[in-house]
Amino acid sequence: MDRRDRGGRERIVLATMAVLLDMGLLGAQTRAVTERAGVGTGLLNHHFRWPELRARAWEAIFEEVVADLWHPAEAPAAALDRFIAEAFDEGARPYWALWIQAEALSATDTAIQAALSRIRTALRQRLAALLLAGNSQGCWILPQPNATAIRLEALRDGLAGMLLNHDPDIDTALATHHLRQAFAREQTG
Repeated sequence: MDRRDRGGRERIVLATMAVLLDMGLLGAQTRAVTERAGVGTGLLNHHFRWPELRARAWEAIFEEVVADLWHPAEAPAAALDRFIAEAFDEGARPYWALWIQAEALSATDTAIQAALSRIRTALRQRLAALLLAGNSQGCWILPQPNATAIRLEALRDGLAGMLLNHDPDIDTALATHHLRQAFAREQTG
């Protein structure tokens, strides 16, 4: 594969990522990707099958989310505060929509299922590492950081789904409050 070919592949993946964020997994179409990438359908089909491209782009989006969860120079307390404060931001909504759509598609789409599994594991491991680092630095005392990561993840996902579905009993401030309270209840000492 020559250098131009690699650039075309990268352009297609980047365009797919942008289309997914704009249109979601369910609304994205190859035509929107080829228009955004400035390539023909033939080139897209030469490099990718649509289900694999869509899953690859979705995974790349969430690899960035994993990396952003905790920056290397960031103190664990600051990272956790940012994690909670930004969990339900307006800017997070496209990501939540993509996440929920991926969960629904994973029942029948093996490429999405595999990507979702890898990203879910990476997110959970990153959050658990953050919680464990906070334990060792004395920021908090959590008896089981890995279990806390799972519970925080489950609550965050559930609250995000409620917000996306316009549940009348929850807003972003209340969702953030619930997540903070859940973390506070996890601590001992």
